[in-house]
Amino acid sequence: MQDLIIRKAKIYDGTGKAAIQGDLAVSNGLITSIGQCGSSSKQEINADGLCLMPGIVDLHTHFDAQITWDKTLSPSPALGVTTAVIGNCGFGIAPCPAPLRETMLKNLSVVEGMDLNSLLTGVHWDFESFSQYMDQLRRIRPYINTAVFAGHSAIRTAVMGEEDSLNSQATPGQLAAMCQQLREAMQAGAIGFASSFSPNHSGYGGLPMPSTIASEEELRALTNVLHESGKGVFMMATGSRATPELMESIAADSGRPAYISTVLTMFNEANPSLAATYYEHAAQALKRGNELYILTSCQPLSFDFTLLDPYVLLSHSAFDAIKSAKQDQFT
Repeated sequence: MQDLIIRKAKIYDGTGKAAIQGDLAVSNGLITSIGQCGSSSKQEINADGLCLMPGIVDLHTHFDAQITWDKTLSPSPALGVTTAVIGNCGFGIAPCPAPLRETMLKNLSVVEGMDLNSLLTGVHWDFESFSQYMDQLRRIRPYINTAVFAGHSAIRTAVMGEEDSLNSQATPGQLAAMCQQLREAMQAGAIGFASSFSPNHSGYGGLPMPSTIASEEELRALTNVLHESGKGVFMMATGSRATPELMESIAADSGRPAYISTVLTMFNEANPSLAATYYEHAAQALKRGNELYILTSCQPLSFDFTLLDPYVLLSHSAFDAIKSAKQDQFT
């Protein structure tokens, strides 16, 4: 007897093949048959007129703060997502010493376009360390599977503080402390390390997010922690400094898979052939035995912005005066 049979569904297997009409049987948490599944089951669901497919794994989300007050991770489950990866681009809220909570949330509100008041009033701070954050998530028991990156900007802020994290060069002691924070995060269950060199990633008051001004040497020291641990993946919002060549060399040195974020692989009308070069480099890297992959978005990015808050243009020097004015407003 099957535990569950879903009847008369339009079944998509996730490979791109055409859908089939039929039944799907499940026992002991595993799919046991697809097609005609007999008549004996503990539970049946009539899915006539509905579609059935594997759960979506959303590799790029920023639920790091919301998950502390909303275990549904709305709206992702309603869209078919059954696994969400958080901490992308190195932006998160752990580790976070108590005096830096407002700093962390202010930066997150700008770089990911979140409402600051919602963050300040909504986040439940039952943690300071990354390990404590993971313990809190396990107590929350989110509705969908959740995987967490340890984030470069979060770790840099926690170790260097609000002002020092705006220095491009960390001291040897600060770098050692950041590496230790990452080791502890990996031991606590992080799936890897995420960072950003993107010039578009600005924090509160137009200041750069801490990782975006970090040195290549700092990035390599941190990704070497993945090599030490022998597990985890590296995810990067690249920008002009983190070229495909750099990303491949990090994959080679660390021995861990490296992932380039989606934006650079989107079609660019000004340079139609550019996106394809990233895919080609990744393909050649794989042939050389270096695991370099590209995260691909199935939808274009869209932004709401004004010339007083021009997030998508902040990487251009023509807007430096606006960034400075915004900073003066908040200091």
